Amino acid sequence: MQTTKKYTLGLILVLITMFSCDESGILEISNTDEVSVENEAVTDSYFEDADDLSVVAVASDNATVDGGKTSTGGRKIIISDFRLECAEVTIDVADDSKPSHPKGVITIDFGDDGCVDKRGNVRKGKIIITYDGRRFFPGSSIVTTFDGYSINDIKIEGVRTVTNASDSLEEHPSFTIVVVGGKATWPDETFATRESNRKREWIRASNPVNDEWRVTGTAAGTNRNGVSYTMEITEALIFKRECAISSRIFMPVAGVKLLTTENRQLTIDYGNGTCDKIVTITINGESKEVEVKGNV
Repeated sequence: MQTTKKYTLGLILVLITMFSCDESGILEISNTDEVSVENEAVTDSYFEDADDLSVVAVASDNATVDGGKTSTGGRKIIISDFRLECAEVTIDVADDSKPSHPKGVITIDFGDDGCVDKRGNVRKGKIIITYDGRRFFPGSSIVTTFDGYSINDIKIEGVRTVTNASDSLEEHPSFTIVVVGGKATWPDETFATRESNRKREWIRASNPVNDEWRVTGTAAGTNRNGVSYTMEITEALIFKRECAISSRIFMPVAGVKLLTTENRQLTIDYGNGTCDKIVTITINGESKEVEVKGNV
């Protein structure tokens, strides 16, 4: 009887080991891994959404063209993006601004109580955009900061600087994107931090809705559980504006990241370009599809 008990216990331990580890002894994809992936993806998506709003606002400054929103300085801004329809958008042109080298500050104000876009996103506070130079000219820059800004009750902080890194007026301009002091805070006061250094190629289409971005680079920070991570893009990430507008997808729809946490290393594959929130996580040859469920 005693021998049978020992044998049964040993068999149970063997089965636990078989179903918990692969041949190299590395644990299977865990809930913690899924949380790490979702935290990194969601935090990144909110900064990408804010950056895209900044680009739309800067691109929409057509001086006094009729039909735009009037700023405090009398300038009108043409807004064709539904995400900005309920916001007050103003522009303050710098004293030394010139047609050949425009300078100024654009403020997108969603109000303290917030406003809801037609996709159900609730934005509050302000996005403040300082621009210096014509955006497609080499060396021009856009610096985005936040004043009490949140989306779906997730507060966004940090400074995002986009600099035109093109050598000339290329068909597809490239930009460096540096995020310093990035932080996303959830209503339960948990937060994720982020610093990043990337390069983005803008693939412009005849219809801006069909614009795409190809992004490479690195990032580092902590997730909502306080776990440190680093991230490297191993295959260029593809962002599509049409996905953000039509499907509320502000994350990549293709490309691969390598995410390293304190004791784990995994790849994140964003798929083949479909507007969805499905990613494939791979650790040590084992793969699993995961839906990023954050409020994005």
